[in-house]
Amino acid sequence: MSTELRWILQQLHWERPGYWLLVSFLAAAILHLIQPTFAPRRREQIRLLRWVLIPYLGLLAGGLSPRLMGLSQVDWVAGLGLGLGIVVAVLVLLALIRATFHWQEGDGEGAEETPALFGSWVTPWILAGALEFHWAFLRGAVWELLLALPQPPDVPAYWAVWIAALLALPGLVTLRRQTARRLMDGLILLTTSILFFYTRNFWLCWLLHGGIQALLMRPQRRVSPA
Repeated sequence: MSTELRWILQQLHWERPGYWLLVSFLAAAILHLIQPTFAPRRREQIRLLRWVLIPYLGLLAGGLSPRLMGLSQVDWVAGLGLGLGIVVAVLVLLALIRATFHWQEGDGEGAEETPALFGSWVTPWILAGALEFHWAFLRGAVWELLLALPQPPDVPAYWAVWIAALLALPGLVTLRRQTARRLMDGLILLTTSILFFYTRNFWLCWLLHGGIQALLMRPQRRVSPA
């Protein structure tokens, strides 16, 4: 057996991150095929469950590192310095843009809205946390795989962040139907990837992700009684 094949098989053990990456991709493919049979609300719940459950099981099995995912041993000095500055700057900029932007009452055919799973204001934060947890899983798993290479790259964290972003992009394309929503999610992925690279802090990435979702969330239309 060649060295490369032996290394690949080792990474597919349930105590290795490669196994959980494979499980996540297979689950995503299966759900993509069967999701048209579910109602939008149920579809959102299943998607949220996949984002959270697979990384959580990987952590319980010891196949993922909470440190590399930004969940533990966080450098809060760096986070509350540069990291919090990035979060505040992005949110203030988006708040200024949002203050001058007004939703049109008719967005045309194919308008897309996120089902309110936990209440209109709680939903974007819950979904942001679940998706950011999934992205942290991709970053941590790829980072650990790079460290396990016979010759790891010079800056494995840098490559892990951007490889994980590339792995997350197909999910964003299939998640949204509208181009504007895809661009918004791509912007969130870009900004949180940069924030994670500098801070290694999942919690700050969740704060930024949820803040952007809350600022750009479509306001709910009120229906007056007949």
